[in-house]
Amino acid sequence: MEGQPRSSASSICFSVLFLLVLGAFTGVDPARADTLAGAAYGGSPAVADHYTPNLFPGEPGLLPGRERRLHGRVEGNGNPQPGYRVSLYVSYAGRDYAKVLATTRTDSYGKFRLRYRQPFGLSLKLRPVYFVIADRGPAMLASAIGTGPRVPGSVVVNERTTVATGTAFAQFIKGRQITGNLHGMLNAVHMAANMANPESGELAAVLASPPNGTDTETLRTFNSLANVVASCVADPGNCLALFSATSRPGEPPSRTVVQALANATRFPAYPNYPRIADDPLFLLSLASPIYQPTRRARPTSWLLFLKFTGGQYSAQDSDNLINGPGNIAIDRRGFAWINDNYVPAKPDEFACAGQRLLKFYPWGETFPGVPYFGGGLSGAGFGITLDPRGNVWVGNFGFEAAACADGTVPPDPRDKIPATHNSVSLFHPSGTPLSPFRGFTRGDIFWPQATVSDHEGNIWVANCGNDSVTIIPRGNPARARNIPLPGGGTEPDSDSPLLKPFAIAIDPRGRAWVTGNKAQQVYIVSLDGSVEPVRTSQAVLSWPMGISGDSRGNMWVSSSDTVNIVCIDPLDSQGGANPSIVFFPADGGEPQQFAGTGGLTIPWGNAVDGDDTVWVFNFGRVPLESADDDQVWPDTGVSRFCGSGNCPHGLELGDPISPDTGYTSDALERVTGGAVDPSGNLWLLNNWRKDGPLFYSTNPGGNSFVIVPGAAKPVKTPLIGPPRSFAASHLTVKQ
Repeated sequence: MEGQPRSSASSICFSVLFLLVLGAFTGVDPARADTLAGAAYGGSPAVADHYTPNLFPGEPGLLPGRERRLHGRVEGNGNPQPGYRVSLYVSYAGRDYAKVLATTRTDSYGKFRLRYRQPFGLSLKLRPVYFVIADRGPAMLASAIGTGPRVPGSVVVNERTTVATGTAFAQFIKGRQITGNLHGMLNAVHMAANMANPESGELAAVLASPPNGTDTETLRTFNSLANVVASCVADPGNCLALFSATSRPGEPPSRTVVQALANATRFPAYPNYPRIADDPLFLLSLASPIYQPTRRARPTSWLLFLKFTGGQYSAQDSDNLINGPGNIAIDRRGFAWINDNYVPAKPDEFACAGQRLLKFYPWGETFPGVPYFGGGLSGAGFGITLDPRGNVWVGNFGFEAAACADGTVPPDPRDKIPATHNSVSLFHPSGTPLSPFRGFTRGDIFWPQATVSDHEGNIWVANCGNDSVTIIPRGNPARARNIPLPGGGTEPDSDSPLLKPFAIAIDPRGRAWVTGNKAQQVYIVSLDGSVEPVRTSQAVLSWPMGISGDSRGNMWVSSSDTVNIVCIDPLDSQGGANPSIVFFPADGGEPQQFAGTGGLTIPWGNAVDGDDTVWVFNFGRVPLESADDDQVWPDTGVSRFCGSGNCPHGLELGDPISPDTGYTSDALERVTGGAVDPSGNLWLLNNWRKDGPLFYSTNPGGNSFVIVPGAAKPVKTPLIGPPRSFAASHLTVKQ
């Protein structure tokens, strides 16, 4: 390996044997961890033409005791920074253990050199993550520089690297400690490198280029945060103002800059938007505006919305990777699987049924070999899941432009023209289809939406087209069976279904909770085939959409008040004046409804994070029909509510955490699905463009998804059943 001294095989074996024996006598937990496939982390770089951190989770860290060198430069407020204490800090991913390996000070030119060794007595299976922390008084600059056996030899630490680190590791920063779960920590290194290049201190290509760059406000928000840090470097009084502005009641106060940035990510909004005087971070960003372009007005939140299209482009076209991403499933390492409504096309071209399954690295980069085809894929909608074996299941709803169904576009069964609506597809984790060309059709599958696995590997499918649920026991399609929902059927003189089952969540007892979009109802379906309509009492479900359970078995339902799912019948949106979310207690108590707050507009999907906080994904704003070319499309927002777990100080169940605007961004379009990953990143799918209603007859689909780094409490993935948070694990090293 490059940089290693030559040594004989026998001496290496002796060294390793010595370390193993030493570990046995020092009380070291061997830190058993899954070995990741090297190829899974060895593809093309996440930051094109810039920097890719060394992330090789399949390899051990540096051999203990072996000396390494690191040199670099500390810059702040546009100048080299002399007299800063510089520390090389190592944190072992998945273990509550971290250590300062070396410390020095910058010279009159802001330069530094460090020599360091790994501590003796540590298991070679540990995954080290390296940070450089530079501080002088209250001012602090930081950078996540890499992980694994190879760390860059030269770095630049400045405000940009500090914001990238504080944001990407927001859920893992606790005072002066940065520790967290294995995959969450490792993936956060790459996420930080999406924003700033630790070798140069410059903007990373992902943030600087389309579909980000000047195409959205995210770069301006990032630069404004960098200017906040610059103000602290320029004046210690601004550091104290930053600490005060980011210290929240009931939370440990901010005492370092990276803790302040982490808090600004975890609690990103200030009251009385858009009043500038009530946003202290925006005021601080004006003090030393050295990074440009910057925000001209305060944002609704200080979250960073990174947009991904599969390339460095924003425009919708037939050569795009994505068109109409519907829903997402995240695997145990944080890799994202996303389904697709349509074949890529320009907005004014007919978009027929999508036949792609997409996979992305945990930091948003497209996985090699994507897209995957075959297996019966046909216009997938809200249905995608991972089973306990890591296989991917997709529900083939059959989205397509009307021209693809009525013969205007010449029929071609090989390309699913017209679309089929009667199957699910199954893919191996490698992307190889395991289902035939027609998909799996047993169990009377018809216009399937939600497709969800439980802990036993049973696959539950919501059949929007025939008011039923299909169960595929333990993933065996030959045993698939159908369970009709009570009251199902069709409208008189019409094929339009009466109930339109849409979304599914699995409770701790293994039962499926199913939303009936048109029925204005929720059903509990058991494996034995019994169905129980859930009593709503005083709560009013109005065109309900997504449903998510929390860790205690409570359920949250998005009540859209407008979306009548296009399921056999044509688009027919409803009023939309009273969007809400409804809480169903696990103990069968009275449901509670929360409306008119938190920025709810058209709530579609939702997700519960590791704190049992509820995130609601809005499908933009009304109108969904009867729009014209003069229609103004406001920015879409994400809504966040206090759940049944850890609420911010002074809040209780159902209280909004997001402001009345929601957390808005011009990177968001019309969002259907989303998820929380092990790093605490929030993934959001731009299913339609904001102007999609103008192009409903041709191609309304969006071509992107958005990742919001560090926004939510991490959860263990894949999400099968109730969400699970990470418990701290401990490593004890005798000194």
